[in-house]
Amino acid sequence: MKTNIPPTVWQAMLSATIAHPAWHERLQAWREGRSAATLHLAILREPYLSRILAGCKRIESRFGRDRRAPFGQVKTGDLVLLKRAGGPLAGLALVTDAISRAITPTEMDELRAAYAAELAIDDPQFWTLHAQDRYVTLIWLAGIYPLPAIPFPRRDRRGWVVIG
Repeated sequence: MKTNIPPTVWQAMLSATIAHPAWHERLQAWREGRSAATLHLAILREPYLSRILAGCKRIESRFGRDRRAPFGQVKTGDLVLLKRAGGPLAGLALVTDAISRAITPTEMDELRAAYAAELAIDDPQFWTLHAQDRYVTLIWLAGIYPLPAIPFPRRDRRGWVVIG
């Protein structure tokens, strides 16, 4: 499901905060429609948000029992706003690769083994909680740009939002 979040205070604060020339240009191109990139909002809990911001977690994973966002909706070159669960925006990331596919329990174990270091998931309960999931999206992130706390209003509980 896509949502069109109207230009608000968070966009103005984001623009004013970006000092990095490449990030400034990426966001400007997105706002002006000069870019094919899609802007996404990823809601992250700790310790995963801090691990992405520190560069320890290079792949964000989204598992599910159905094909909800970001399944099939994120691609190389897209931009991701990183938001603390229940809190403000905390960073930006560039998608360098993405895979969305159906998985079996055996493939879940293979994913865990193949990407354990880059996923930075050390909680064994995580894998137990997602054992029944049938779909996965793996998103390789780079160019991580930490942000000062920027308020971002939300009224739903989705963990991933395609802004457009």
